[in-house]
Amino acid sequence: MPFSKKTDEELVKIYKDGEDMALKYLIERYYSPVYNFTLRLVTKENTADIIQETFIKVWKNIYKYDIQKSSFKTWIFTIAKNTTTDFLRKKKSILFSDLDENDETFSENITDESLLPDEILQKLQDSELLNKKLEKLSLSKRTILIFHYQEELTFDEISKILEKPLNTVKSQHRRALLELRNMFK
Repeated sequence: MPFSKKTDEELVKIYKDGEDMALKYLIERYYSPVYNFTLRLVTKENTADIIQETFIKVWKNIYKYDIQKSSFKTWIFTIAKNTTTDFLRKKKSILFSDLDENDETFSENITDESLLPDEILQKLQDSELLNKKLEKLSLSKRTILIFHYQEELTFDEISKILEKPLNTVKSQHRRALLELRNMFK
């Protein structure tokens, strides 16, 4: 069976059994999602270093990964979050509001070809406005929103990654949405 049809956990087991290509496939599978997550928290220039360090940690620690404790997706996003947090601690003098200076947008930027040019421009302006409002949220609230809406993680998965109680994550999510709503009034 080709690697593309294997679950993450099956690929980890195959890698642990000696097949190096399984890890290569896992890294390819998660490179874009981890990159996009990291890009939302730091500048594009710093993202490459964080991604490289994240995947080195995955490679070094994959034998410690326990399928019984969490899904591979939760495990790898935990490593990405911790690596990003460590980077931000080292760069403590940088203001969090200055960290997300990139051209990417939080909301999906898929152009609907049936839209008229002025409607497309309005969609782009709306997503830019959303991005600017998101930058005003605290790092923890922004992280929860990115995990939930961009990476489509459940609140349970987010609570494991952030190592916070489930109800704390849910209430921070609710507060973040309320804060965003108030910014648009």
